[in-house]
Amino acid sequence: MDIHAIALTLYAQLVGRHPDASLDMDARIALGREAYRYAEAFVAAKDQYIRALPVPTNEQGF
Repeated sequence: MDIHAIALTLYAQLVGRHPDASLDMDARIALGREAYRYAEAFVAAKDQYIRALPVPTNEQGF
């Protein structure tokens, strides 16, 4: 999943929290920016986690 797909999913969830309120364009833009901030934080945390994993040793001698 790339950052845009993550942000779109988050944006849809954030907009879905307000089903009864009609959001103006400024509110939708703010939610989109918030979704991208969350997506960037998620990707950075995932990258940091992957980099922190130990590298398995190759026991077969290749």
